[in-house]
Amino acid sequence: MTKNIYDIEIEGLKIKLFRNSKVFTPNLTTFSLIEAFKKYKIKKKIKILDLGSGSGVIGIYIKKKYKNKVDIYFSDYSSHAVKLITKNIKLNKIKGEVKKSDIFKNWSNEKFDIIINDISAIDQKIAKRFWYNQYIPHQCGDNGIELSKKVILNAKNYLNKKGFLLAPIISLSNHKSLKKLIDKNFKSKILLHKDWPAPKKLYKNNENKYLKSDYIKKFFGVYICFTQIYKIWT
Repeated sequence: MTKNIYDIEIEGLKIKLFRNSKVFTPNLTTFSLIEAFKKYKIKKKIKILDLGSGSGVIGIYIKKKYKNKVDIYFSDYSSHAVKLITKNIKLNKIKGEVKKSDIFKNWSNEKFDIIINDISAIDQKIAKRFWYNQYIPHQCGDNGIELSKKVILNAKNYLNKKGFLLAPIISLSNHKSLKKLIDKNFKSKILLHKDWPAPKKLYKNNENKYLKSDYIKKFFGVYICFTQIYKIWT
């Protein structure tokens, strides 16, 4: 195994991934989306769009697990990510179509049964200051929901009948506004809720100037964030 490849194991299923510091690394949101997806029972062959694929781990996992029951399509705005996804597909010996696209722009002729959205969903200032480097797309606005809004409002145009979107809502954003948008325009269900300790770098040394009042909560001296995975449909 070379130092540029690392292994991920999800419920006994091993996935190999190439490293690239210019591409977002799978995190809690990524694995929460996978966990939420597993609640869905596949009864017939379906088409899935892995949106904001990054390394491609979500689509690769689904294809390796469900094999011929799914056709997987990968999409990312980053050229670095598109190249990495292509390499990781070959490394894991699966088939899938990969496109560079600004959200749905280059998928105008396609419709899917499920869209899984892993595009950045946290306050842009926090993303830039603490998590993402200059190569990783994170232009989601100071409220953290601008990209999420575009995905949620437009996904219906790319879904088959009875299709749905899986999307994260993260506390490090104007999550209340995003939930109101969903409640007003769509049917929805929270499939997963995970609380997680906020990294100390977020609130030590007066860095809390980046945090708005409802981004994190303090319980018994511990600062807590949350990630929720929504199923959204019309």
